[in-house]
Amino acid sequence: MVLHHERRGAGEPLLVITGWTISAAVFEPVIDTYAEHFECIAYDHRGSARSGGTPPTSMAALADDAARLLTDLRIPRAHVYGVSMGGMVAQELALRHPDRVRGLVLGGTTPGGPFAPRLGPSDMLAIARGGLEERGLRAPLLFSPRFRREQLERVRELVRYFTAHRSPVAAIGAQTYASATFSTMARLGRLRAPTLVMHGECDRLVPLAASKLLAARIPDAELAVVPGAGHAYALEAPQESLGLLLDWRERRLPRPREEAHVASDR
Repeated sequence: MVLHHERRGAGEPLLVITGWTISAAVFEPVIDTYAEHFECIAYDHRGSARSGGTPPTSMAALADDAARLLTDLRIPRAHVYGVSMGGMVAQELALRHPDRVRGLVLGGTTPGGPFAPRLGPSDMLAIARGGLEERGLRAPLLFSPRFRREQLERVRELVRYFTAHRSPVAAIGAQTYASATFSTMARLGRLRAPTLVMHGECDRLVPLAASKLLAARIPDAELAVVPGAGHAYALEAPQESLGLLLDWRERRLPRPREEAHVASDR
């Protein structure tokens, strides 16, 4: 089983893990900017979007898939950046395969349980039928009211990346079950990778309280809130969110002297 994946850039590997039922195409608007600083690896979850196989029904299995992809690509260790449901996968990856994770970034995500996002039956049906247009479910939940009001054309453009390569109904059901049964509340204290928790200030899908809890319970984690941004803060405020990530990396995960010297000579 081969996961659909793409690699861009050079430098320290950065495994980017996408969210619920969404292909890695969602990173297209910003991936080239990140690739100026990292070797970015983005992929579609097993059984969804462009990846084959049977969709897993647990975050543990999705995390094992991520570790296997790193092995297949001969990457012993990487920074791991999971967004939304991808942040749940990233937590499991860091817990189950701690030696594979150099730095952990948890974006707009949750430890599960009462802090997990809730979607109603009508929303689920709309997603299963492909109802992901700008006026439907996704835009109000993804972006802040101000961004949708002031940059409507940009919202319409960005939503197209969320609707690209739609996942089959089986993957929607499997990932919904995995999300509903996921919880790391009792295990967060075991995380040892340097961790940055990021969240949009105006996130309507996952409460900011979830990231505050993650940052409080993960040893020595930092919380970075993107001012005024919604759930898809990395797309809504690309420069600000990337700047927060790079600042954290420079402070907490300085590159080896030899690598930094080579980078400065480029």
